[in-house]
Parts: sequence; structure tokens; C-alpha cells
Amino acid sequence: MGDLIGADYSLVEKNALYRCLDKLLEHKDALFLHLRQRWQDLFAASFDVLLYDLTSTYFESDPPSDDEDKRRFGYSRDKRGDCVQVVIALVVTPQGFPLAYEVLPGNTSDKTTLRSFLQKIEAHYGKAQRIWVMDRGIPTEEVLEEMRRADPPVFYLVGTPKGGSPKWKRR
Repeated sequence: MGDLIGADYSLVEKNALYRCLDKLLEHKDALFLHLRQRWQDLFAASFDVLLYDLTSTYFESDPPSDDEDKRRFGYSRDKRGDCVQVVIALVVTPQGFPLAYEVLPGNTSDKTTLRSFLQKIEAHYGKAQRIWVMDRGIPTEEVLEEMRRADPPVFYLVGTPKGGSPKWKRR
């Protein structure tokens, strides 16, 4: 990267770049709008199918004393209930182009995130007939009903809940 911008390596050393991320945060929405347009122009990327998922990352540290800190104890996908974590939500296209992300408190329930992401994508990219693909633990029946009633309808493909799969199996 130093060669690309004609700068000394210390300027583009990974920790220096990490420290710049906070400065980029205030431009996040504008950056995503710009990137979306570039991907559409360069790769004819479409945004009618969106993949939505959540993950978490944990910290081997003491719990934060600051109420604004997002590190919290919560459901640990890593089986590290002894560690605080943050939840990361991401919306991407099937080609892997990210459209939105959020870092959420570590005690955020997956089921509470979908509605705000539906609103965020519509606000940033307009109303469109989209198909959302997500894991079974993300939507609630209430949010799915709102998606079906939306104008235009928001379609979805969701994994079958474990308890519901026997009724769909062929015998």
C-alpha cells in the first residue's frame, strides 16, 4: 500500500490504519453509497438478493465499566460465555459486496436486529423488491409478516426452525 500512495511504510502500517477507522466512521454511509454505485457500474452488481447474517467476536478482558462500551456478556457462538463480546451484523450481495454492517452490543439477540436492517437498507438504497436470505434464528414471525405486507413486498428465504423440519420431510 505504501508503494501505491508513495509513502513510507510506517504511514500504512496496519496499526496506523486501524487507528484511522474511527475517523472513517462518520463517513460510513457516504462510503457505502459510493461503493454501491461503483460496484454497480464496474461489475453490474445487483442488489435484489441480500444475505444477512450475524456473528460475534469475544475479548479476553475484564468487563467494561463504561456504559457506552458495546462489549457485553451474551450468547457466545464461540462457546466462550466467560468473555465479553460484540455482535457484528452484515448485509452482503451474493457476490460478496457489503451493503451495510453494524457492531452491536454483545448481549444483542439476533431476533431484534432484522427490522432495523430492513429499514436501513430501504432508507439508503430505496424501496425495491428484494429477497433476503437469512438463518432461522434471525426473523420473528411478526417481522416476516411485516415483510409480506410491505409495498412492494419484501421476499425472504429462511432456514426452517429445528422444530418445524419434521413436517417438511418426505417420508
